[in-house]
Amino acid sequence: MPAKPKFLLIAPWDYQLYVVIEKNLTHLGYEVVVVHNNQYAFTYKDSFRKMNYLVKKLFSSDKRRLKADYLTSKRRSLIQKHDRYEVTLVIRSDLFSTELLLEAKARSVKFISFFYDGLTLNPQVLPQIKWFDRFFIFDRTEINTFKAYGVEYAPNFYVDYPELNSNSLKNQPAYKIYYISSYHPSRIEIIQSFYKYVTTKLQPVRFDFVYQPQDEEKIPAFIKKNFNCLPTIVPYEEQLRLIKNTEIILDFKMDAHAGFSFRIFDGINWQKKVITTNDLVVEEDFYHPNNFFVLTETNEVELDAFLILPYVPLDPAIREKYSFKSWLQRVIDYVPSYKQK
Repeated sequence: MPAKPKFLLIAPWDYQLYVVIEKNLTHLGYEVVVVHNNQYAFTYKDSFRKMNYLVKKLFSSDKRRLKADYLTSKRRSLIQKHDRYEVTLVIRSDLFSTELLLEAKARSVKFISFFYDGLTLNPQVLPQIKWFDRFFIFDRTEINTFKAYGVEYAPNFYVDYPELNSNSLKNQPAYKIYYISSYHPSRIEIIQSFYKYVTTKLQPVRFDFVYQPQDEEKIPAFIKKNFNCLPTIVPYEEQLRLIKNTEIILDFKMDAHAGFSFRIFDGINWQKKVITTNDLVVEEDFYHPNNFFVLTETNEVELDAFLILPYVPLDPAIREKYSFKSWLQRVIDYVPSYKQK
């Protein structure tokens, strides 16, 4: 049996999105190595290395630096598992060190980055773009602004590995609406307003609200009373299973960018209606007025008509276009300018 192609995935730990991407890549036939930006447990190959670390820890005056050095070493050791990777995909490259990225680049035939946040909001990433063969951004409206950097557009996607599509939640009710959001001041008011309106029309609904402990005092009393407030994350795969068991998906975009969230594509995947504040959906090939409602501060009353409209199935070719499998094929479809030795 031929060896599986090697794939290096460097991605944030946030919400464990990397977990579902890794599973999708494995399903597509890759041998995957994952490097993330969260903590790694201390492990030792032998008693000497364990003793060496403990001695350094005992006498070091900068334990944070010692821990950072360990994490850097751990991430590099994961990259060094293979001499050659057919593809390396880096998500949110600004969250990783120059040293780490260049180590990965040296071992990669194809070296690609995907940035699912606004470049205008994160200018620190701009100097890194030149390191990559291709650098994709999820916000189409920024392409002209950063044209000089050679960025390309790629929206988000839905994951499509069989395990996710075959496993649904058990012993939990189906919701008319399920929504999960992290704290961000730009969408607090519209989320509260929508909740007050929609709960007079539909039940049951569930709103999960994830926050950092330092933001607890900023959360309005109404949200604390009516939402399921969580000081810890809901893993991404669990979010998807909850969304799969709801009738309507909500998507409240942040003001800082105009890219489509993953929720838009979850609606495409599971053929569910989506209520969104991103008005750019009306320009897309997947848009149908029966399936997408663009919510504004003044049109809540128009929701009544939308809620009773039947879902109109998408053309299968359009639906497949937004799968991770198709997304990956597009971003790796190029001939590298050099060959890895």
